[in-house]
Amino acid sequence: MIKQNRMFSPIVLYVDPHVLEQHTLEPHLKWVVWSAVNLPRLFTHHVVFRLKGFLSRKGVFGGQWDLKSKPFEEREEFQLMKDLYECLPDYRQSFWYQRGLQAISEKGQFSHKDLVAQDPAELDRLFEGYLIKILATMRQEGYRQREGADYPEAMIGRDGTLIKTAHGTHRLAAAKVVGAAGVFPVKVMGVHRQWLAAVLAASSSNEAEAVSAALKEIERRYQAGT
Repeated sequence: MIKQNRMFSPIVLYVDPHVLEQHTLEPHLKWVVWSAVNLPRLFTHHVVFRLKGFLSRKGVFGGQWDLKSKPFEEREEFQLMKDLYECLPDYRQSFWYQRGLQAISEKGQFSHKDLVAQDPAELDRLFEGYLIKILATMRQEGYRQREGADYPEAMIGRDGTLIKTAHGTHRLAAAKVVGAAGVFPVKVMGVHRQWLAAVLAASSSNEAEAVSAALKEIERRYQAGT
């Protein structure tokens, strides 16, 4: 039986974005959400990210999180990107833009990540300078990792399925929508305990070599379309 305290170190794999088809919530997400809801607002940002790092540090998880994965294209981020792309060049007709106008009207502002628009002119600049730019750049150049940007994250399920999790969800959606060429980096933050146990049981190599070989095979499999 696999040791309960076994660790897994994050590693970046380069895959075909069009082959990465599943998405799930991280197994420790409920505690991150709890802290965001229940901790004082002044401490939320700092504490939540430290808590997430603490909970995910071991990288080896049991549970049903992988079985609860759903098709990535059912994600709202994908649906919004797809609708926006199909509306171009008249992005103001997109559902996302209309949602932005509604948010400004009802709440005084629309926000996306750390970008904020408080009137239609600012909303135009947000769409033209960021969201539409992501789609255009992805179509012309494929994915490019910006210096200092976080890597899109993923985890490996019990059967070796690579499953998208946090960060880079809009970037993956854009890559899929425009049919981007080339590879897409995903930082594997964790694996299912059953996958790791099976990898080690099937190999006569030491642990590091066995895991490295299994990860290379997953990367090869998920580059099949490139």
